[in-house]
Amino acid sequence: MSNRFLSKDRKIGQRRDTAQGLARLTSLARLARSLAILILLLPVRTVHAQEGTTDLDNRVQALLSTMSAEERVGQLFLVAFVGNDPSPGTDIARLIRQDHVGGVVLLAANSNFYNDGDTPRQVAQLANGLQALAMDQVAAGGVQVPLFVAVDHEGDGYPYTRITGGTTPLPNAMAIGATWRTDQARAVGQITGLELAAMGINLLLGPSVDVLNNPRSSGQGDIGTRTFGGDPWWVGQMGRAYIEGVHQGSGGRVATVAKHFPGHGGSDRLPDEEVATVDKSLEQLRQVELVPFVAVANADGTPDSVTDAVMSSHIRYRGVQGDIRQFTAPISFDPEGMGAILSLEEFSEWRRTGLMVSDSLGVPAVRRYFDPTLATFPHRRIAKEAFLAGNDLLILSQFDLENVWTDQFRNIRDTVAFFREEYRSNPAFAARVDEAVGRILRLKLQLYPEFTLEAVRVPAEAAPQVCGLGTGVTQQVAGQALTLLYPDANAVPAPPSRGEKILVFTDARPVQECFTEQCQPFSPLSQTAVEEAILRVYGPEGTEQIDAEDITSLPFGQLKKFLAGQEVEVDVGLLLEEADWILFVQQDLNPVKGPNSDAVKLFLNDSRSASYGARLVVLALNAPYYLDTTEISKLSLYLAAYSKVDPFVEAVVRTLFGELAPQGASPVNIPGINYTLDRQLAPDPDQTIPLRQLEPVAGTGLQPPVRIQLQAGPVLDRNGHRIRDGVPITFYVEEAAGGYLPPVSSGTVDGVAEATIFLTTSGQFQLRAESGEARRSQTVDLTVQALPTATATASRTPQPTPTQSPTPTPIPTPQPTPVPTLGNQGAPPGRGAGRRVAGTDLALAAGATFLVALTGLLMLGNRRRQRVIVVRWLSLAVIGGMLAYLFYALHVLRPETWGILPDAAWVPRTAMIALVMLGALLPWAVVMATARE
Repeated sequence: MSNRFLSKDRKIGQRRDTAQGLARLTSLARLARSLAILILLLPVRTVHAQEGTTDLDNRVQALLSTMSAEERVGQLFLVAFVGNDPSPGTDIARLIRQDHVGGVVLLAANSNFYNDGDTPRQVAQLANGLQALAMDQVAAGGVQVPLFVAVDHEGDGYPYTRITGGTTPLPNAMAIGATWRTDQARAVGQITGLELAAMGINLLLGPSVDVLNNPRSSGQGDIGTRTFGGDPWWVGQMGRAYIEGVHQGSGGRVATVAKHFPGHGGSDRLPDEEVATVDKSLEQLRQVELVPFVAVANADGTPDSVTDAVMSSHIRYRGVQGDIRQFTAPISFDPEGMGAILSLEEFSEWRRTGLMVSDSLGVPAVRRYFDPTLATFPHRRIAKEAFLAGNDLLILSQFDLENVWTDQFRNIRDTVAFFREEYRSNPAFAARVDEAVGRILRLKLQLYPEFTLEAVRVPAEAAPQVCGLGTGVTQQVAGQALTLLYPDANAVPAPPSRGEKILVFTDARPVQECFTEQCQPFSPLSQTAVEEAILRVYGPEGTEQIDAEDITSLPFGQLKKFLAGQEVEVDVGLLLEEADWILFVQQDLNPVKGPNSDAVKLFLNDSRSASYGARLVVLALNAPYYLDTTEISKLSLYLAAYSKVDPFVEAVVRTLFGELAPQGASPVNIPGINYTLDRQLAPDPDQTIPLRQLEPVAGTGLQPPVRIQLQAGPVLDRNGHRIRDGVPITFYVEEAAGGYLPPVSSGTVDGVAEATIFLTTSGQFQLRAESGEARRSQTVDLTVQALPTATATASRTPQPTPTQSPTPTPIPTPQPTPVPTLGNQGAPPGRGAGRRVAGTDLALAAGATFLVALTGLLMLGNRRRQRVIVVRWLSLAVIGGMLAYLFYALHVLRPETWGILPDAAWVPRTAMIALVMLGALLPWAVVMATARE
């Protein structure tokens, strides 16, 4: 690390470590208290530790059999609604009581709640009121089935975290991915599950397990920080850990919906306004996009890490759907395409009970697909085609052309009525409905084993006590995620000092969550967020390094106007000239949602930027790949924080001032700094791979043939983390005598690989391992001793030593080579060497087998009357005896060579007879066991 980040006073580091440790302990204590409250107030259980599959299936079928057609059809729909009043007579009450809809989606945009300090209580009260409508069987006139209450909660605040008031400010997926630690993904998932369960939310529309293997710095098709990263294996591991955390934190009361199946990271545009396309073959999808979905669909020993549901995407896939045309359906509306993927072996077991959920069926991309002119909204057709494509649960949100609630309400009711008619008149459609409803009921039974209002409702007054206490975990993620992108660690500038002028430009974007009087415009990233963090930590109330009058904060819009020569409210030119530091607080590059988001690029490409003497710093509070190489080369410092929530803003400020050392590494490619995951996740060439001998124990005397079990690793990648699974490690054997043995390769699991080496000759051997460019390893040195050679015993009479004759040595006459007979082929010299197993030996072996068989037959006693037992005994005795003889004759078993029998002529034949009798006797245990049965 740099002299800047490593040369800070040791006391500061100790104070920081102590403070972080205390913050972590405090956070854990608060979370423990929250979980204790939840355990006391809710009937906690583990979602996957349920009753047996058969029992659950029986309960599903029993429940389904009591439901009317109206109740079955209603379960298919997850509806959005306007307002926060669940009282009888409201629109949402009619949808629940009369149309029996299976669930709701909560949105701040629909004024279902307001994000303030009281939000957890608001949401809990609303969830309880909605569940009471569903569970009032007198009013409903039928079976009580709880609602799914769903929400988006991806982290990073607005717009993909709907509930932000009073809850923990969670990091987004990319920030978690930048830590490269699955325990952090699990910890964030636990907070998410804990808080959602406390508010009565039971269906999390997440996590996103899309793979961003090809970042689009232009913004076209960019999914930004809504992904754990660009490596399929790592995204899958992070997704599994996060899902496991949600299940554990909620006590099994929150189900997950992994999205956007079969993968949206490689799409050529965002599906918000138009149907996007992924131009990859099915095999390419299986290698990249589908890998995380396979990971979260398979238990692999940890059932809590399996997602309960998967959300389909409104995207076309050329490799599955063939040649893409304007009217090719998105895969969410294509039965053949969806079926081709779900029928893959990787998903077949999960799909038996796993739920498919559609993305919102009213988004602009869907509207444009069904009517490019946007003149009509065929709501019946949209819902039916999505359902027949394989989606079990349909999200009816924005379900009209103009986002008018009265039109949406009418369309929702008409769609449900249309499905009821189809159910009654179309047996095939009815069968498909029953199949989907079976999966829905199964998941609801996992969430609530008892369908009673008491089991479903939550204590609303306790929700604020449980929520908002996980900030310590977010702070820890922020510290571990923050990444130094540029320059090299040794060239980082000294931090700002007292008296230096700091000019901060922030991409502050005003938004409004809803349009009632209670919804006021706000900026998710405040114009003064960085200034406030600097003054809080290093200002008059902190270390007094910075004076308030030395900092000026302006929005990106002011900078963009100045660069365009337009009139601005302040003298931006003068501020630029006076500044010692110019900080650009950047989000994404999105001309639609952030019309001024390109201001930093415009500045760096403006000729005037080189005339200012200030240090230029970019603080990326979103994805880190929007600047190109030339733009980055003009910077003094480029830091990636990935998230804009307060703990990340403070972490990036502390890093700017040298208090925190960047620990993270980007989980996605960054072309501007030539950072690629293929290189970063490959084995680090500077490491020495650990290598050890597992079997036999080191120091054991070895004689050929010998089996050596080796273990190599953990192997680390260039980021310093254990290498991903499946990376090959090659084991080499080098013989001192120069012989060649082929190498053996094995794939890693958790950074470690094992291999078995067979050595069939004696000698000195050295074993080592390599992986990719990591070619150094520890070595294992082995000595394999030759087998002892016994002296032939044919004659013990000493022979005279021949004397040399001065006469020429005559050329010997070639003698015919004796052909060994069965029994002495390859026999070692010494005792028994050269002995031939002739007809006499075979006769003796047959006689011994017959003797054992006869003796056993007599010992069977009354059982001799059972023909099956007699035949079995005789057959097994003959087979056992003859096999023993063959092992002896082929020198597989030669007792006379073991060194435990006397050295006499009678020994070989006696040993053979004993071996044959033992082989014929062994089946006795089998026969006696069978007879007892």
